Amino acid sequence: MATQNEAAAHIDLGDRRFRELIDDGVIERRPPSEYDLEQVRVSYIRHLRKVAAGRGTKTDADLSTERALLTREQRSAAERNNAVARGQLVVIEEVARQVETEYGVVRQRLLAIPGKLADALDGMNREEREVAIAGEITEALNELHDPAVAGGGADRTDGAGGSPAPDAPGAEAAAPSQPH
Repeated sequence: MATQNEAAAHIDLGDRRFRELIDDGVIERRPPSEYDLEQVRVSYIRHLRKVAAGRGTKTDADLSTERALLTREQRSAAERNNAVARGQLVVIEEVARQVETEYGVVRQRLLAIPGKLADALDGMNREEREVAIAGEITEALNELHDPAVAGGGADRTDGAGGSPAPDAPGAEAAAPSQPH
């Protein structure tokens, strides 16, 4: 005969888990020093077989299910963190803030065009006004496309030191005409 602690050690369990198995009826409750090691071992092996076959106690099944769910969530979190680190995934709130800021810049730049051109368009014919407006829009788009060109006037370039960005709409009308 063995003590409860010796019986727990015999089947490689801690005292607490051994007591849980007694409470669950897996191992027969005995007086503290009267555990038959062979009977304890057989009861525990039968319990393990039931658990392995999916017929274990509800507590064991729930614990197994919870562990599987936890492992799945941990794997999912690790995959998500790796995707963020690789730049394959972004936080939507950060993207929304960035887009909102950029739209604000676009809005301000485009709303500034009428005030900037109001005096310059005076005395021009329709074709000259269209060229001037297209040039200002091209300048604004070039500035928004490449903020490095901001600050200059009609001589803003594509960064290569030459002419307005050739792919910008209306690039042929690079600068507004001045009144004569």
